[in-house]
Amino acid sequence: MMQMSYPTADPGSSAALRAVFKSADKDMRQKLVPMLPPEIVSFAGIRMYVDPRDNYTDRMIWRDGVPPENRCLAALSALVAGRNTVVFDVGANSGAYTLPLARAAGAGSKVIAIEPNPTMIGRLGHNLRLNDLGAIVRIESCALGACAGEEMLYFRSRNHGQASLLPIRERVRDGATLVPVRTLLEFWHEAVAFDRVVLKIDVEGTEDRVLAPLLDADVALPHAILMETAHADAWARPLVRDLLRANYAITFEAEKNTLFVRDVG
Repeated sequence: MMQMSYPTADPGSSAALRAVFKSADKDMRQKLVPMLPPEIVSFAGIRMYVDPRDNYTDRMIWRDGVPPENRCLAALSALVAGRNTVVFDVGANSGAYTLPLARAAGAGSKVIAIEPNPTMIGRLGHNLRLNDLGAIVRIESCALGACAGEEMLYFRSRNHGQASLLPIRERVRDGATLVPVRTLLEFWHEAVAFDRVVLKIDVEGTEDRVLAPLLDADVALPHAILMETAHADAWARPLVRDLLRANYAITFEAEKNTLFVRDVG
């Protein structure tokens, strides 16, 4: 099977442009974005191909050498380190959580990376190959929602990581495509084989659709949930309240995310 080409820039020219980008004001940075070169960046024991032209997460990794949610990544890595864990990475993007967590987790662990954006699915697969993590990580090419079916996935200009099932304003929208939608419950039978279950959710405002079916089902809940809570006001359900009632405690808040860890007695 033919593999997609992922070119990278000369390290010297990339370093010079990075210095200019870091010192530029906001307007100049916006003008520079189309000229930023793809590159392979190393952090947390992994190598990651990033394209700063079309994805905010990649752009910040290219600029800073670490993911923009590095504190949250460190908190989750500490939870899975050396433990037999299954991680559900819902909204996996290009792998900023998937790859380091797969590397940190203990023997026999698995990461199920769920991502509906075709561009990011390809990039995530390339990053798995770079790190020889294909035996640990499985990519599921779908969105998650309250019920199975199909929905439109809307793309945001210059930021594939903000693709969403919610409509995006026309002036910043860059097309859309029909994607399959499944429920988290369809995957949950796999959790029973592991000592620890960790769920990370970042789906640009539809976190309530993803998590509600799990909370309403008669199943064992994950040990920990890292969830973007920046869109909580738009949710149809008060997920934070519901998680606290389900014996979760908020143990960490940073970078627009909240970490809930469950008291399992």
